Amino acid sequence: MDVNNNLTRPDVTEQDLPHGKGIMVCVTGQRACERLIFRGADHKTANDRLYIVHCVQTGHNFMNTVNEADAIEYLFTASRLVGAEMTILREDDVLNALVSFANEHEIDLIVLGESPENGSDSFVARFGMRMPSAEFDVVGAAI
Repeated sequence: MDVNNNLTRPDVTEQDLPHGKGIMVCVTGQRACERLIFRGADHKTANDRLYIVHCVQTGHNFMNTVNEADAIEYLFTASRLVGAEMTILREDDVLNALVSFANEHEIDLIVLGESPENGSDSFVARFGMRMPSAEFDVVGAAI
């Protein structure tokens, strides 16, 4: 059966089609986030879905810059290079927003940079507690 033909049948939705794992790359306000994007792309196989997600807290600038248009264009370009879908979220609670996105998109693997703080109160630890079924690939700082 040709999978592409299923998209034109009204009784078959995109959710009915076979798909691989969902991979979510969480990028932050650092312009060096392409390291994370390429790491996520390294995990991707043919049927996997790759999402690049940047969530900024309401009232803050994207990527720690006042030139938001440039920062957004940078993320979209990097995402396009690896065949990923780019999503930008602006929410009061960044962790809740990322957890909601991961659940809605059936994410199996989350790639993100290591937290500046360690221990059970770090962002990575709190994220992991909220997403116990997801695998995490925590990328250390570049040396």
